[in-house]
Amino acid sequence: MSIIEKQELPENIELLAAQKNIYSRAKNIIGLQMLLSVPVAICAVITAIVKPELSGYMTLWGILVVVFDLFVFTPWVKKLQDSAARVQELFDTNVYGMEWNEISVGKRPAPELVHEEASKLGINETNIIGLRNWYPGAIERVPEIFGIIISQRSNVWWDARMRRKYTLAIRIILVSIALGLIGYGLYEKKDMFEFLAFIVAPIASTYIFGYRQMIEHGEAADRLDTLKELTEKIWSDALAGKELANLKLESRMLQDQIFEHRKKNPPIFDFLFVWFRDGNELLMNKGAETLVNDFYQHNK
Repeated sequence: MSIIEKQELPENIELLAAQKNIYSRAKNIIGLQMLLSVPVAICAVITAIVKPELSGYMTLWGILVVVFDLFVFTPWVKKLQDSAARVQELFDTNVYGMEWNEISVGKRPAPELVHEEASKLGINETNIIGLRNWYPGAIERVPEIFGIIISQRSNVWWDARMRRKYTLAIRIILVSIALGLIGYGLYEKKDMFEFLAFIVAPIASTYIFGYRQMIEHGEAADRLDTLKELTEKIWSDALAGKELANLKLESRMLQDQIFEHRKKNPPIFDFLFVWFRDGNELLMNKGAETLVNDFYQHNK
């Protein structure tokens, strides 16, 4: 059975549904972090400006948001990321026909966990429509090992592109807020202590959250670029006629690195995924077609 056929099996669709639901929960937590750290924090700053007598309370609020962010929300999200990454790894090993690497990945996700998470999402055609055709159909036209390498590269390329756009957007927002606050402080001729204690402190959570998002997504994109280079090296080895056993070993090692990366990956919000999906999906399929054509050029 080919990768394309295996990825459409009900048990593998269930795995994708489970990982989507786990990631969605992580995204909801990050959404709450964002709500508390950005619009609520900005409202706290405005309150401190309009009603100076409440400045101390707004500063305390900002500190509490930072504490919850660092010690409650962030560890919770990382635990969900690890769980979702394991479910995604099980999907990949199933469709690629790879053995589960317990040394690198740990225990397989419990079947009960997978079923519970998939059931929460709902296994109906409306909910799983975006989970079908996970890997590009072009891989049907090449030998399995070439299809695996193309699929691994497609996953890596898509993720990196979205994260760089998201990182740039955060950078622009943080710089804009900083310039606005500095401009206000200079215009009002605020005392430095008053400016830091009652204006900057309440909005500190915005910068901690935004800076961490910017750094984590930027580092994730850099890791993905490294992984993409590795897939291209393995692809070159495959075209050069390297032994199948060695190619399978290289692909397995690449898959371990992809899993390790997924564990560290900060989730991307669903609205961004939908926003970038169509354009990126088209480019991903075009890239897969190019590699398939490359295969046939080398095997004339």
